[in-house]
Amino acid sequence: MKNNSKIHILGGGPAGVATSYYASQKKINSVIYEASSAIGGNCKTIKLDDFYFDLGAHRFHDKNENVTNEIKKILGNQLLKVHSPSKIFYKNNYLDFPLRIFNVLTTLKMNIGLKIVYENFLNQLKTFKSPNTFEEVAYQNYGKTLSKLFLMNYTEKLWGESSNKLLPSIAGGRLKNLNLKSIIAELFFNQKSGSKHLDGEFWYPKFGFGTIFESMKNSPYQEFFLNSSVTRLIHDGKKITKIEINQSKVINVNQIVSTLPINLLIKFLYPVVDEKLLMIANSLKFRGLKLCVLMLDRPYFSDNASIYFPDKKIPFTRIYEPKNRSKFTAPNDKTCIVAEVPYKPEKSNINNQELLDQIVSILEQKKMLKKSEVLTTKVYDLPFAYPILDLEVKEKLNILFKFLSRFKNLHLIGRNANFEYQHTHDIFKNSNYLIEKISKN
Repeated sequence: MKNNSKIHILGGGPAGVATSYYASQKKINSVIYEASSAIGGNCKTIKLDDFYFDLGAHRFHDKNENVTNEIKKILGNQLLKVHSPSKIFYKNNYLDFPLRIFNVLTTLKMNIGLKIVYENFLNQLKTFKSPNTFEEVAYQNYGKTLSKLFLMNYTEKLWGESSNKLLPSIAGGRLKNLNLKSIIAELFFNQKSGSKHLDGEFWYPKFGFGTIFESMKNSPYQEFFLNSSVTRLIHDGKKITKIEINQSKVINVNQIVSTLPINLLIKFLYPVVDEKLLMIANSLKFRGLKLCVLMLDRPYFSDNASIYFPDKKIPFTRIYEPKNRSKFTAPNDKTCIVAEVPYKPEKSNINNQELLDQIVSILEQKKMLKKSEVLTTKVYDLPFAYPILDLEVKEKLNILFKFLSRFKNLHLIGRNANFEYQHTHDIFKNSNYLIEKISKN
């Protein structure tokens, strides 16, 4: 890559910032255009009064040694090692997440528990084909009874789709198989699984997950333009030649990296693409999230990093408490919780106050808090929280990616651009690989 060239990056979320960071490590200039007033995307950390909270229940797991070492280098002593478990709330009981057989047996009725054990023992004797749906993944890992009690309800509530219409990849590596060895160890020797994820062990920045990305923008090789919405990608059929920002400013580009949702990227191309491609792009579905934040006049809400709610009668899927990630995110005598409410983006006209009132009422009924303890509330909207990976999406993406491959200087990166489930360590690894590839051109 020529020394005087810049990489133009569309979107200042995790993928965009990581790409810019790795470019700066190679002394390659980059410029980021971000539509909002701050970088971080759905990984931002918000400060409200004396409280810090993330736009999502983010944690960093040590899955890639190189990425972990890079983040340790970036944050230094601001990166904390945390031991905080997660639970499933079911019929006023708490179960470990991921599920453990002994914990399930001591919580559920005996006849249900025995059926679960029987199904999981049978699973060990079967030879399974590679799963085609999330439903098959769940059945193979936990059996039908356990899956229907917890995993199917939660998954369908979160994604708004039937489990037999969702791809296996939405599990995101969370489902750990209850193998024969682990079942025997738990039932007869009371030994827990050695899974770090199960024990709630992870890394977390002192003042919120978003500080990872805020700490990555201090290089002279980086430029950031906030409140800068991409409105057109002007092309000649082979390359993206210019980008239009805020319907006014037009910029010549050489290498361009897009983290934008792929449906928006297709929509912004000019000259416009044919109607068939637009229809395919518009048919891709995203799941929106309302993040309902409650500041509470009590030291802690629970001792869990996250609590999952599979009951479909409860509107929220998960509650997370930042203070159980870092004690520095709230005053000593107060705490804050964030309830995630999934919705279809086309039905985003939810009354926020009614939603907050409903959440407080439910938590009060469950004896999890008192209404009088609620100090302040706030709602944040994430319309592109998750790409919905249904069974039809592979064919659609193949068509779109094949079309986009004609633009030799266009690179896609990130969850929404590639329309796939990705963790932070995936994003860093992919960003590093992308910069290596671009730097050789």
